[in-house]
Amino acid sequence: MTATEKEALRAHVARWERAAPLLQQVRDADIRAADTVAMVACCNQLFRDAIKHSPPRMDSGLVEQQRWFKKLRPQ
Repeated sequence: MTATEKEALRAHVARWERAAPLLQQVRDADIRAADTVAMVACCNQLFRDAIKHSPPRMDSGLVEQQRWFKKLRPQ
């Protein structure tokens, strides 16, 4: 690594060190502003819709998976 590359790397690290506290503040603000109750309700509705439109299968899919593996196996 040349001296110029080392200096560029040091400058890059220094920029991230200066940015880290600001990024943490943004992250903390996003977490505080999050409406967890609304998000859980939304996810519950999405889950119900998925179940309604794609009901659970009666099998686990393991037999189908084994069929695929058999096709992929060298003969």
